[in-house]
Amino acid sequence: MAETVRTFIAIELPPHVRQFLADCQQRLKRAGGDVRWVRPDLVHLTLAFLGGVPADMLADVEAAARQAAAGFGPLSLRVQGAGRFPPRGLPRVIWIGIDELSGRLAELQKALAAATAAFAEKVEGRAYAAHLTLGRVRSPRGGRDLSGAVDAMSGQTGPTFEAREVTIFKSDLSPQGPAYTALARIALAHGGGN
Repeated sequence: MAETVRTFIAIELPPHVRQFLADCQQRLKRAGGDVRWVRPDLVHLTLAFLGGVPADMLADVEAAARQAAAGFGPLSLRVQGAGRFPPRGLPRVIWIGIDELSGRLAELQKALAAATAAFAEKVEGRAYAAHLTLGRVRSPRGGRDLSGAVDAMSGQTGPTFEAREVTIFKSDLSPQGPAYTALARIALAHGGGN
């Protein structure tokens, strides 16, 4: 059986955005709750999760992703809002939102997902919602206070940043947490946008 590589495509975050996320986590930790927080240096904006890809097909994934991203230039993104999945009841995932007014982020995500769908373990059926996962709730303990704290942050506006590339990552899971290795970086260099 061929070796598979757990793979996803994402936008990496600059240090000032990671610091903002760390500050948000500190505010939310004060609310209590049983949450496994994501280390800020591991947070990224996922565009397509492929799952286990045969190692001998990674070059094909890269070629497909490069072709899909070829028509896109840099994207101006803003950290905006906060929320939880599911939006009602006890939360399972705590997130910070990403806003991109031109609609090009959604177009890029759709293009990448379509171009790499043949390599994905399963194709996502839900509409894409750009977000940065801050933590995953482990139990209902303190969930109401945590939900209130997240709701209080829902109107916040955070820093802006420019995404100039997308990265194909390898993800290795371990009891100590995930480790991500960049397999390829694809510039968003087309001057005219899409």
